[in-house]
Amino acid sequence: MDKKKALKIATATTVAASAFVSVAPATFAASTSTASKAVTKAEADAKKVKDQYNAKKLAFKKIDTKVAVSSYNKAVAEVKKLSKGKTKSALESKLKAVKGIHTYAANYNKALDLGAALATATKNVNDELKKASFDLAGAKKDQAALKTATTNFSKHVVKGTVYGESPRAQFTAKYLTPAKTAATAVDKKIKAVEAELSDVKIATADVVALESAVKGLKDEASVATAEKLLTAAKASFAKVDTASVKTDLSKRISAAEKTLGDFKTEWNEVKTATADVVKLEEAVKALKDDATVKAAEDALATAKASYAKVDTETVKADLGKRIEDAGKAIEAKKAELAVPKVESVSAINAKTITVTFSKALDAKTLKANNADVITIAAGEGALDAGTITQEISADGKTLTLKAQKFFKGEYTVKVPFEIVKAVSGQFVSPVNQKVTVSDTTAPVLSSAKAIVKATTEKIQTITLAFDEDVKTIDTVKIGNQNYTPVVVGKTATINNVNLDATKSYDVTVVNATDAAGNIKDVQTAPVTVSVDNVAPSITSVVPAGENKVKVTLDKELKNDSLVLSAKVGTFNTNIFTSAVVNPENKKEYTVTLNSLYLFKNGSSDTVTLTVAKDALQDSLGNANATEITKSVTLTKDTTAPTVSNVATTVVNGKVTAFELTFNEEVTSLDASKVYVVNSKGEILSLASVATPSVNLADSKKVVFTLANGLAGDKYSFDLAEGFVTDKSLASNKNAKYSFMVDVTEAGKPVETTFAIKDVDEANNIVTVDFGTKVKATGTGSALNPASYLINGVTLPADTKIEFAPNGGGVDQSKVLITLPEGFVKTSDTKAVFRVTGVQTLDNKVSNPFITTIDIEDNAAPEAKSFVATDLDEITVTYSEALKAIALGSDVTDEVKLYDSKGASVAIKEATVSAEGKLVLTVADSSAITKLTTVETKAADILDLAGNMQKAGLTVNK
Repeated sequence: MDKKKALKIATATTVAASAFVSVAPATFAASTSTASKAVTKAEADAKKVKDQYNAKKLAFKKIDTKVAVSSYNKAVAEVKKLSKGKTKSALESKLKAVKGIHTYAANYNKALDLGAALATATKNVNDELKKASFDLAGAKKDQAALKTATTNFSKHVVKGTVYGESPRAQFTAKYLTPAKTAATAVDKKIKAVEAELSDVKIATADVVALESAVKGLKDEASVATAEKLLTAAKASFAKVDTASVKTDLSKRISAAEKTLGDFKTEWNEVKTATADVVKLEEAVKALKDDATVKAAEDALATAKASYAKVDTETVKADLGKRIEDAGKAIEAKKAELAVPKVESVSAINAKTITVTFSKALDAKTLKANNADVITIAAGEGALDAGTITQEISADGKTLTLKAQKFFKGEYTVKVPFEIVKAVSGQFVSPVNQKVTVSDTTAPVLSSAKAIVKATTEKIQTITLAFDEDVKTIDTVKIGNQNYTPVVVGKTATINNVNLDATKSYDVTVVNATDAAGNIKDVQTAPVTVSVDNVAPSITSVVPAGENKVKVTLDKELKNDSLVLSAKVGTFNTNIFTSAVVNPENKKEYTVTLNSLYLFKNGSSDTVTLTVAKDALQDSLGNANATEITKSVTLTKDTTAPTVSNVATTVVNGKVTAFELTFNEEVTSLDASKVYVVNSKGEILSLASVATPSVNLADSKKVVFTLANGLAGDKYSFDLAEGFVTDKSLASNKNAKYSFMVDVTEAGKPVETTFAIKDVDEANNIVTVDFGTKVKATGTGSALNPASYLINGVTLPADTKIEFAPNGGGVDQSKVLITLPEGFVKTSDTKAVFRVTGVQTLDNKVSNPFITTIDIEDNAAPEAKSFVATDLDEITVTYSEALKAIALGSDVTDEVKLYDSKGASVAIKEATVSAEGKLVLTVADSSAITKLTTVETKAADILDLAGNMQKAGLTVNK
């Protein structure tokens, strides 16, 4: 029931009840009157309260209920005094109504408190919404507070708690409606911000993933991944609205996209370069002749061009190394294919002539029938040098000819046609090379040395060293003593001098004479004394065969004597047999072991070598202080000898013999193991065809000398197992081998040479008159730039060389050589011009030809650097001196200057200094940061030979 109606009913009831009250005694009347008045007063005060919370327009101020509560309490007290009855009940009902008003007032006041809290929460939310930088965490906190305040307010401001629809509506309008508006706004904002943050988070993650992928770019798969991530990053970026985030992510995406683009470009370059290098390597693998070399060189040029476009350092390092290795392989193959030839013949002194070859020689081809195949013939008037010995150098490229007597005059060194071979298997190009020996220099004393074990000991031997072989010495003086030296080659030894090692001495050599009779009358040198108190030691022990060991020491031993013991396995027996010194290197010994004790339990044995204390002694008596032990592992040879090559010997155009080369030394030849069949299938006796024998000079070779009058035919040879055995302990037999020999009488070019007739030069065009027709292609081609050198430099491969015109055709006996632009760096009126290796149509080889020609500088001067040499002047240095420039010359069409911003800087004046440098006058020399050279038809900047500067160059400060 509505409280208002209830109150009305209660009042009516009270009034009605009072109508039935009979007139009471005076005391009772007084009490009732007091209580009624008190109740009335309470009702009046309650009404004042009610008027405040039930106004048409609420003041929204707290209601003060102190007075009303006080009058209510008094009325309650007075009514309590009344006796039970209708009057009391009626008054109690009134007071109950008054109490209800007080409750509504209290609820009103609480509504004001809750409204104030809700207003504060609303204001906080609105303040968050107004901030320039939205604080999501703060907003969520304020949103929660607003929600709590709204809930509290909404639960309280309801019917039955806050009186009246109008007051409640006013409370709602003042507090709840703004709160709901703020709640809606902040919820929308938070959701928008959270959505934006989610977009930012996704976009950022996508960009991070993109950046990571870009950092890991390495191949096509990684590029595909990066491109997908780039698309995803751009899509997620499009959803981002935050300006600062958009700016950051945009930059990062752009950077990643650029890196990806650069890598794709670089990757394409890498793929191209890698593919070109692979093709190059395949071309190198296929190297076998001039055609494949040309193909490999073309592939090399292509690989280098594509490699130059690669920037990735790791790739560059790999490809660069592979290109370098391929280039080396090509050069090695070119060198291998190049026809070996004599590079020089030099007279060292009266006793020695050296012949230098372009390739290492096969030493075994230097002799035939125990005679030297390279000979030396004395010219007219030349002295007879006596017996001439030959020695090939360790690298196989220098042959030293030593005279028993001495050389004097002109000699011809003759290398025959197709006999001497290089290690590569090619025949050395034949040559008859003249050399003049005129030794007029006497031998020079270069040092005098003595070695002692300690300075307390006497000097016993002094060794004199000369710069050439000495034939005789009259005497050697030390102080007042005369000594007779022992002369061997370039060394003279004085023995038994018995001198104090702590003192200084000079030796005087009197009349040192060489083989040519040149005499140095008197020459003196101080004796250099050195102390050697170190015992010899073994530096290495390596196998030298199945039962041989090579022992190397760090110094020579006394009397060339190496004494040691050797043991193997559990045997107590010393299996050392002998130790033979290497006469060419007396620090090396070949130790032979007793083979009976080896390989008893397998195919390898470890041998222990022991040198007793004091057993290693040098010439001074230094000896090892302790026992020395070394171990070496020997391996049994179980491999059969095999044929590695079959070569025929041609004499006067006819095959007279053939030679089998095995992979190791052989012995025990059994001719019964050879079977021969001719082209008709007839079985022939070996004796009727050839006689085999092991080459005494090289036991790896078996020579089959063909029978005299053997008919030309193709002969098939079968070598059965056991035709030969190797020199191993097991005497391994050769495996069965078959081959065919074509015995022909085909003609061969006669060994000969020819002389070049003349050379002329004009305007850097060299005309070579060979005097006979020469080859245009192949080995010995006159059109090959490699056959010509100027001042020791081979002409470039692109040099224009052509036969001289002759009417409508060409003269094949003359060539015109146009020196390439840039080849001649400096004019030279006496440039050394050399021709080598050109052949005639009938295979004659040109004699070495050297002359001088007049060549002119044709190299363009190149700008190299510039510096400021005054406030308004810069000086440009070129690769060579420039010609003077006429006063007032304009070089702005030849040289451009720029400042740091790339703006062109004007050139006021140009001159050339006394040093040949270009001097340019400008407004401010400090502003110049870059210089470029420009191509022009008419130039003022010229070198001394009139060559225009090289255009297209950029020089930075």
